[in-house]
Amino acid sequence: MINLMQIKLRAYLFITFSLVGGALFPLALKVADDNGISIFAFMFLAYLIAAPASLLLVLIRKKAAKLKGYLMNPREFLLIGTMGFLSVAFADYGLIYAEQFVSASLATVIYRMQPLLMLFFLPILLKEKVSKIQIAALAIAFAGIYIALTGGSFSIFSGANESTIVFLVFMTLIVSFATVFLKRYTSDMESSMFMFNIIALAIASFLFIYSGAAFPALNSGTFAALLYIGIIANIAVPFFYYSAFRVLKTTFVTNLYFLSPFITILFAGMLLNEPIYSYYLIIAVLVAVGIFIQRLDKKGGTYASRSSKAAENYLQIFDITSAFINTRVGAIDTTMHGSGRVLAVKLDSKSYKRIKEEIRKEVEGIGRPLFIYTNSDGQLVSEEENKFISDILDVRENETVLMSAGNPEESERLFDVVNSRLLRD
Repeated sequence: MINLMQIKLRAYLFITFSLVGGALFPLALKVADDNGISIFAFMFLAYLIAAPASLLLVLIRKKAAKLKGYLMNPREFLLIGTMGFLSVAFADYGLIYAEQFVSASLATVIYRMQPLLMLFFLPILLKEKVSKIQIAALAIAFAGIYIALTGGSFSIFSGANESTIVFLVFMTLIVSFATVFLKRYTSDMESSMFMFNIIALAIASFLFIYSGAAFPALNSGTFAALLYIGIIANIAVPFFYYSAFRVLKTTFVTNLYFLSPFITILFAGMLLNEPIYSYYLIIAVLVAVGIFIQRLDKKGGTYASRSSKAAENYLQIFDITSAFINTRVGAIDTTMHGSGRVLAVKLDSKSYKRIKEEIRKEVEGIGRPLFIYTNSDGQLVSEEENKFISDILDVRENETVLMSAGNPEESERLFDVVNSRLLRD
């Protein structure tokens, strides 16, 4: 059973499925286009399938109570649903529009800048440190995309519609922001899929009506493509992607996603008999190089606290929210909701015992939701959560992990107190 697997292994399986499943999306659109179906009609029908299917997912997973909570909070519902639309459907419509004015290669190259543009938002939204190694790894992978899709030529830019290029860059920037935001904002994934798709359906309905509301005749091929986009591309792929994205290192996932065009090319060759050129392998090779480089990076992706910049002896803070995305501990889940995070520091076990009472008093004085616990708190967290935390922090036998779930600024203030107390000893 997959729920018995360790968190990281499950995340790797999820990201692999989303990568392969998502790579078929351009081929499904091509099937619709080849059969003369309006893209607006096709996407409307796809979301007409996705919305009730995502509600069924909520019911099957027994998350109806959580979804009801979101529905009772219109602001949160619109926030999560809109960000989901911007991260997925907005790019689809944007690329469809842009390719009327520029080549598909140019549109794809600009859109594939997304991982590089995400680097702007990591320190702001996730407070992740961005290292030179991360930038280099992503740049190498992007170079593979560019070379494979353009043959290394700048000719795709000559005579291109400048306003469309500006639109594509803007669209990619918005998608990058929304993607990072959804990693930052902790929400129930099953409920999120419904919110994504209901907002997308509302927008798709407007575009369908605006374009004439002509219902197309469907054959078996287009119907299969509709089922794929409605259920796989709009529910399964984003569900698995964001579930993994919340757990794994951000730039590792984005680096891996540079493989998507390569997989699409392979599927196009197998299913549509399109030619596969040897230089397409450049994508796979350079992405592999980028991933290998990222594995050498220890600084990138770690938590960048304000206090750690001011003192060399400051405790290293780790963001371990990903370990508790599916936690069954109600107190942790409640404090994580929305913008809450789980931060942690490593302490010498003897030092922790010495200041344990002082930490408790400090938490009581905060007067806001903040849940404090350690890796030695019995059955409070599951065995796989504990193993995942130990892996992230590289916990030794004589070390205690002090974790704080809630407002990250309050957690940082608590760790300031802990750090000051340790430095006084």
